[in-house]
Formats: sequence, C-alpha cells, structure tokens
Amino acid sequence: MNNNLFFGLLLLSFNYNCAEVNSQDMAQNTTAVDSVYVGPTYFSDDLVREDSLYTAIIRIDKQNDKEHVLSIQMNLKKNGYFVSPTESGAFTGKFTIVLTEPQHLQTNGAIIETPLSKVDENEGFVKLVRENTYYKQSLKVLTNENFEVSGHIQFTIEPRCTLEKIPFILSNVDGKLSLKIDGC
Repeated sequence: MNNNLFFGLLLLSFNYNCAEVNSQDMAQNTTAVDSVYVGPTYFSDDLVREDSLYTAIIRIDKQNDKEHVLSIQMNLKKNGYFVSPTESGAFTGKFTIVLTEPQHLQTNGAIIETPLSKVDENEGFVKLVRENTYYKQSLKVLTNENFEVSGHIQFTIEPRCTLEKIPFILSNVDGKLSLKIDGC
C-alpha cells in the first residue's frame, strides 16, 4: 500500500512539473492546438508589430548596470521570409538593427540568431529566415545621463518584396532603459 501511495505521489508531482509553462515558452507557441489558436503572449512593455506576413515582438532586458539585451522575436506567417542578418552578402533588405546617437548607446557584438538560418540553394545560396526566429543584440549604455535614442529594425519581407521598418525609441530615465513605439 505504501509503495502504491509513493508511486502515485511521484507520478502526480511529475505531471504537475511537466504542466507548468514558462511565459517565454508560451511566447514561442504560435500554432493551432486542438483547433484553438494559441497566440504569443506579450509583456506589457513589449513593442508588438502585427503584419499579414509576420509578427515582430521587441523587448529590452537589463543584464547589469551598463548592459542590456534587445530581444526580437520574429514569427513568420503565410510563407513569409527574409534575408538573415548572418548572411555575408551585401543585401539592402537584410535584417538589421539601426540605432542613432552612438554617444549614448551602442551595440555590443554581433546579433545572435536562434535557430541559425540555413543557406537556401533554391534562392541563390542565400541565408534566408523561413521559420520563427529569435534575435538578441547586446547594448551598452555609455552615459549616466537621461536620453532617448531612436532606432528601427529593417528588413525586406518576401514574397511581398517590401522594405519593412519598425521604429522604436530606447529611453533611459534615471538609469532605467525602456522601449517605446516611435510614431503611430
């Protein structure tokens, strides 16, 4: 009897631990489950851009006093795709992050792409992003002053072939870096 109770409690605790879902894992889940659409979850300070071919979710997270990470989640829809920032060729529509005013804030290192894009042999051996992908860019704050830095994410979304710009403002007030939408 004690063994059955022990195994029952063990099974119950295992099921409970497996049922917990991290909010970041929920943000990844953008597929239909049991005929119910489960969309990405957004934090209140996320900047979200909805489009018929993609959803971009941008956030800023503090690593330490002077370093932050700009995180971008690109969820693709309807066979949308774009050129990866890791592509070595010179493409005007390649996924890039542009920041103004480098005296206040600068990028620190290369953009990290997860999962890594693959070379598409059908499109001329170019690294294309065709699946939901996360980008992380380290940012270094260079001053203790309050400031606002404009920036944008830029890429050409295919197959529509339009240059997309998602503008944002990084605002540093009393040592807290936050993200807000730029424009309408």
